[in-house]
Amino acid sequence: MFAMFSSPAARVSAAGLLLVGLLSGCTRAPVPTTGPTATVASSIPGSVSPTPSSTSADPTPTTPAPTSTRPTTSSASTTPAGTGAPGCTTAGLTVTVERGSGIAGHQYATLVFTNSSGATCSLTGFPGVALLMGGAPLAKPATRSGKPVKRVTLVPGATAIALLSNDSTCNADNSDSVQVIVPNQTLPVVLPLKFRGCTLTVDPVSAR
Repeated sequence: MFAMFSSPAARVSAAGLLLVGLLSGCTRAPVPTTGPTATVASSIPGSVSPTPSSTSADPTPTTPAPTSTRPTTSSASTTPAGTGAPGCTTAGLTVTVERGSGIAGHQYATLVFTNSSGATCSLTGFPGVALLMGGAPLAKPATRSGKPVKRVTLVPGATAIALLSNDSTCNADNSDSVQVIVPNQTLPVVLPLKFRGCTLTVDPVSAR
């Protein structure tokens, strides 16, 4: 092959071309950094993708809020309506009057209500009271005092009382009897009592 280039210049050119060719055959192709290489790296066995914090495998347990409970009303502190002892009747009571000591210008008496029946009953409120003379009213019926009203329960044989007071400063005649009506009843009971026919005041019944 060298015999074909007879001149020195031609031989030098041929040698240079041959060197360039040899160097070109030894150059490596560039390795791509994108595309398939990235895909292979993501599929390497054993690789684990990051786990989002919202899907943690061990979440912190949440304690449920306590359920409110409404307080209940105790039945021991409440008396249902209509469960108390029935009212005492006139027929089931023995009514008497006890004359008390008076002071200047005032007379006093105590009305007594005794449960003579075989069952427990109750009295509540004011008795009706009026003075009589010869069976006729002598003065106005007694007015009610301002004392509080209480329910009085009477077992058989128990008694309740009501105080009767009289402003005896007037010049009226004296009564010979008093008419008493049991609280919440209508049948009158007439008892002997000598009181001046002036202004009467009666208290509500109370336990004796």
